[in-house]
Amino acid sequence: AVVSTQSGHYGREFSGRISFYMTNFGEEATQIGSARALKFKDVVFPQYREAGVFIWRGYTPLEMMHQCFGTNKDFGKGKQMPVHYTGAKVNIQAVSSPLGTQVLFR
Repeated sequence: AVVSTQSGHYGREFSGRISFYMTNFGEEATQIGSARALKFKDVVFPQYREAGVFIWRGYTPLEMMHQCFGTNKDFGKGKQMPVHYTGAKVNIQAVSSPLGTQVLFR
């Protein structure tokens, strides 16, 4: 289901209905595997190719579509670029465009 939902979004980007979309074909297993290793209380700081983590934690494909289209049902109220999901209900921080912003150094 993840691939078919994402392939539909990818086509909408090129038709002008979504301004931006990043696919993650073939990366779903690594996302689900890493998400399974975490406890739900663990906060996730994702990058934009980790839709599988959101789905594993209960984010629905419909919620993803609301975010990509910036509808009034989007948790971010349409203020983020498409594919920048966020969800307090799934304990995941908002996706960040610049890679590496989620890395913590000690």
